[in-house]
Amino acid sequence: MDHNLAQNYPLLKSITAKTKPVELLDLYRQIGEDGNYDECAIADEYVAPLYCAKQLMHFLPDKQAYILDAGAGTGLCGRILRDFGYCNLDALDISPEMLEIAKKKQIYQKYFLDHLGWGNTLALPSNGYDGIICSGVFTTGHIHADGLDELIRIAKPGGRLSFTIREDVVDDPNYGFSEKLNDLSSTGEWQLMSKTIEPYCQGHSCNIYVFKVLNDQYM
Repeated sequence: MDHNLAQNYPLLKSITAKTKPVELLDLYRQIGEDGNYDECAIADEYVAPLYCAKQLMHFLPDKQAYILDAGAGTGLCGRILRDFGYCNLDALDISPEMLEIAKKKQIYQKYFLDHLGWGNTLALPSNGYDGIICSGVFTTGHIHADGLDELIRIAKPGGRLSFTIREDVVDDPNYGFSEKLNDLSSTGEWQLMSKTIEPYCQGHSCNIYVFKVLNDQYM
């Protein structure tokens, strides 16, 4: 099998801003059952998790911090954080098949089968995490800007959010990120700590943001 995700899974080429959760579930069921996602990520030069993790570690150096990997998949971000000594990691993902692969790596303490976006409220308490990392989630055909609201809710005031937005999505009005990022800053929900442009995967770059959560309305 070719280790290129788009070659193996043609649905990746057809998903758009109108793609529904059931379609993503089917896509990641296929990928998870094949069990070759990590190999494909290497072949695709998918380096966004490394850059996203580095940014979170820079702004959240406490290795005892409670961190949620939102959209954890097979645990690419979690493995990096664990290798640098972070030990209180939880995983959230839409795909049971991908989480099963992550479980075998023994990276996380808790696993949550749930999804961001589409108006969904996560079955997680407010103010729960010192940090949240979210790599590869805000991308073509995946989660829209409304998913950011839930990340803020489940983070502690003062918590750090580190996430990627792929370059072909960040200014696309169908996803709503430009407006949402500005709105959350102007209303005092969070404060921008860092924005960098980094490699994402072969042929793509991404914006990586780190925000400090200011909103304490959930306390």
